[in-house]
Amino acid sequence: MTNQNHTILVICGPTASGKTSLAISVAKSLISSSSPATAGLTPQHTVNLLSADSRQIYQGLDIVTGKDLPSSLSPKIHFFGLDLVQPDTIFNLSDYTQYARQVISDSLSQKIPLIIVGGTGLYLKALTSNLLTYQVPPNRKLRTVLEKLDLPSLQKKLLELNPSKYTSLNHSDLHNPRRLIRAIEISSSLPESGLQAPRHCQERKRPACRQAGVAISLHPETKLSFHWIGLRQDKEAQSASIRQRVLERLDAGAIDEVKKLIKKYPDKSLALFTSLGVREIIDYLHQKISRDKLVELWTSAEIDYARRQMVWFQKQPEIIWYDMSSRQNQKLVIKLAKIFI
Repeated sequence: MTNQNHTILVICGPTASGKTSLAISVAKSLISSSSPATAGLTPQHTVNLLSADSRQIYQGLDIVTGKDLPSSLSPKIHFFGLDLVQPDTIFNLSDYTQYARQVISDSLSQKIPLIIVGGTGLYLKALTSNLLTYQVPPNRKLRTVLEKLDLPSLQKKLLELNPSKYTSLNHSDLHNPRRLIRAIEISSSLPESGLQAPRHCQERKRPACRQAGVAISLHPETKLSFHWIGLRQDKEAQSASIRQRVLERLDAGAIDEVKKLIKKYPDKSLALFTSLGVREIIDYLHQKISRDKLVELWTSAEIDYARRQMVWFQKQPEIIWYDMSSRQNQKLVIKLAKIFI
């Protein structure tokens, strides 16, 4: 990265597709003088990895969310985006974007290769585009009012406020009060809206918002580009991988992890309780289901989530897809490492 062309690698894909493992392999290749990918080149002193996962931001939710970092991770590989806040802290897409843009800005200014890795599509899209809707912080006063409305009232309000947004929502979103409220909140912040715009994030006393307004500042001649690659497997291999991960997380102590969290944070409305596997584990702890049923339901939830992820990712034309079932990982590592040269 010695010239004014900066490329950021984005590794995305559904759950259990091997994103983090590949990102770490690429990073290892970049810092290793003996790597085929960097043969004849000076190894990088440091490589930054930025997680784009909406549940791995929470402290204490390590096993369930799969923060699969090897214990022997090189000190030259710095991982960002994990354990940012306590589970009872409000932290939304706008907050994550502000944090992540600082990581991106610092990486660019220090000429450190950066790999963004994750499966939360909106996080990835927010970081790689300048979409206004992703930057709108919560409006607590407006939310308090909206939370008192029933579903038909929320639908009517959004339709009146932003018809195009209303018609773009699928059936699931139209019947989800939380998403309707967020859509109204975002629409209310637009210049043409007559409703009160949300207060700036810095006006709220929340640590996550202290870096609000951070922009990626570059030299005028610098060109920044995002190289997107996606990982996928055939359905049978994906289902097998997901089931194996569920079993491994249970063996690693996922049940005890959730037990501690619900004891410390009894408020079931917290975002952590929407994490895949948590609800199923809670049902198991309450003896509503057996352990075998827990495995079945958790696996099914992960498979369904992976399907929804792929539906979203397949609509992103910039993604170059690789079939991880082909077992050509080393060739891919070498190819991806060379984008930073």
